[in-house]
Amino acid sequence: MTLKKTTLLFEEQTYKRLQEKSKAEKLSIGELVREAVTNYYGIKSNKEKMEALEKLGRMNMPVSDYGKMEKDIIRGLVDDKYS
Repeated sequence: MTLKKTTLLFEEQTYKRLQEKSKAEKLSIGELVREAVTNYYGIKSNKEKMEALEKLGRMNMPVSDYGKMEKDIIRGLVDDKYS
């Protein structure tokens, strides 16, 4: 991964909190900022997206067939509308 350099200015109190968090998590301030930006803006690589999808696929979740699920959803919507 190629990194690009930027300069950020923080208020003193914010910077102190970043330093504390950095020490506690054993990460650089740069890593904390990159992680925060990625999480806040939902920036994920295709590899990360595929890994998340594969992880969901491995979960043992009870799933019915599509037709039954669709009927249950519609029935729920109708029941909610007239309740």
